[in-house]
Amino acid sequence: MSTVRLCRDKSPWARSIRFYLILGLVVVVLRVLFRVVFNLADARTDIFLSLPSISIDLGFGNTLHLLGAISVLSMKAALVDGLRLAAIILAIGMANSLANPRKLLRATPGALYEIATAISIAINLAPQLITSLNRVRRSRGLRGHSKGIKAIPGIVIPVLEDTIEQSMQLAASMSARGFGRRGNRKRKNVLITRITTFLALTFIVAGVAMLLISNASQLIDLSVLVTGFVFAFISFKLSSGRVNRTQYIVLRWQLGDAIVLTLSALMLIAAFTGVFA
Repeated sequence: MSTVRLCRDKSPWARSIRFYLILGLVVVVLRVLFRVVFNLADARTDIFLSLPSISIDLGFGNTLHLLGAISVLSMKAALVDGLRLAAIILAIGMANSLANPRKLLRATPGALYEIATAISIAINLAPQLITSLNRVRRSRGLRGHSKGIKAIPGIVIPVLEDTIEQSMQLAASMSARGFGRRGNRKRKNVLITRITTFLALTFIVAGVAMLLISNASQLIDLSVLVTGFVFAFISFKLSSGRVNRTQYIVLRWQLGDAIVLTLSALMLIAAFTGVFA
């Protein structure tokens, strides 16, 4: 969170981290409440919370038990599960707050251009929704409209309308700038690209299956997997030639980019080496 506060810019999507913090807190609370209400296990020792038990006979299957005595281990397990889900939400939120979705396309290979376009629009949805919500709430406050639960019907429709309108403007601007156009390619190059893509998928799937199933030497398994990655690299190179992209502004590395990349690499290394185990 400190990295996000230091490295984020002043763009609208950079202020969306508060929404993800609230969402993560709600997920943790709901996970604990579900564990309290739907108490499936018997807590005979280390009782954390003792509530009256409610049994409901649905007429089929087992009897549904609600509430009851809740052990310390059950609460710890529910809290850990909720924190795990909240960590995933915050990771996505930090990526949305630090990354500019409209500049994501510049860093993607040409072979993944269509997929990156769809991902950019999808990532742009949540920050745009938050921006529209703040704009509508501000305008309603200036007009002196009511707040609270009664104001929800008057907020939802304008927010969705503004979000869809902004998304359509983004799609129209991308179309006007030539996103999705294809270069002139010969039939021979298209055939070679398809063959290399098929070989890459075949060797990668075979290599992963051999590593998981085979008891033989891993040298052959790794060789098959590496061969698949080589074919995938060749396929990406050949597919990138069909996309014509014009760049007017060259993005340069900033200090914040280096800090985020270094911390992310350290977290990955710590996770794979078992530091957090």
